[in-house]
Amino acid sequence: MSTRTKIVFLFLGLGVFTYLVLDFGIPNIILNVQRTGWWFGAIIAVWMFVYLCNALAWYLILRDHSPDVSFWSVCGLTITGFAINYVTPFLNLGGEPYRVMALRERIGVHRAASSVISYNMVRMLSHLFFWLAGIAFAVLTLRITPAFGTLLAVTTGVVLLLIWFFFSRHKKGIFKSLMNVLGSWSLFVPLKRKIERRQTALLTIDRQIKQLYNEQRWTFYRALGLEFLSRVIASWEFYFILYAIGQNITFAEAIYINAGSSLILNLLFFVPFEAGVREGGLYLTAGTMGFAPPYGIYIGLINRVREFFWILVGLILLGFSGRQRERSTLLDIIEARGDS
Repeated sequence: MSTRTKIVFLFLGLGVFTYLVLDFGIPNIILNVQRTGWWFGAIIAVWMFVYLCNALAWYLILRDHSPDVSFWSVCGLTITGFAINYVTPFLNLGGEPYRVMALRERIGVHRAASSVISYNMVRMLSHLFFWLAGIAFAVLTLRITPAFGTLLAVTTGVVLLLIWFFFSRHKKGIFKSLMNVLGSWSLFVPLKRKIERRQTALLTIDRQIKQLYNEQRWTFYRALGLEFLSRVIASWEFYFILYAIGQNITFAEAIYINAGSSLILNLLFFVPFEAGVREGGLYLTAGTMGFAPPYGIYIGLINRVREFFWILVGLILLGFSGRQRERSTLLDIIEARGDS
């Protein structure tokens, strides 16, 4: 990646970071940190372990075919990538092209792209299993009204369907099936033609995605387990936040709050900067446990302050990251002719 591209990423990130901090309000940040006390340090530390699990999961996917990539470089890219995701207004996907660009010099564009796509597919699967854990907790411990029970049943059905879908894509690939589907609808024929111009590169990436599940299944399940573990560890954040203000909850309840709010957050992924969505999700999830609305809002505020800290860390790592070459969007990267 060129120095100029790196500087562009850095200044865009700093610009959005500054906007978010000022919009949230520096006095508000200070007030909430003071209210949480030294537990805020524990919350920051929780996410250090979360990122270590994320990085190790991605590193396992990379390691067999890219032995020259060190764990600590993957760890740095993980934190930086998530920081860029946080400051991307829509879809939280800005960090994925950055990760591909950062790795392409060392392992080739196809391998870099397939590792990022495979990792994100594993990550999404872990989300789905974590949501099932949250649903199981709700069924076993909460008072279920008919409306809430119907919602849980529908959600369970959709989550199970998505689990089947992601496993099938790991087994059969993405792009070949996508081209077949697009070809069967005349409306999407122009899009199919554009994709076909990159067919060789896309099918190479497809083959590498399938290789992870079909030929390296132990690696696949270890990565999935680490991603699931990262969500369990992240639940300590909710435990510490509520404990800091005198609310004693069980760790299982913290997992439920994390799973429920995460589900709502992902359903409304299109909202810029997750504005109001995080707080609303926590308001609804905590409300099902009998917590007053202010508790959900307070948890959301501390979540955001913690995000600000790790965004800053990610941007600092970006500023000090090693020098590499070239820029491009993800499609431009795929179009290029890197190593397979």
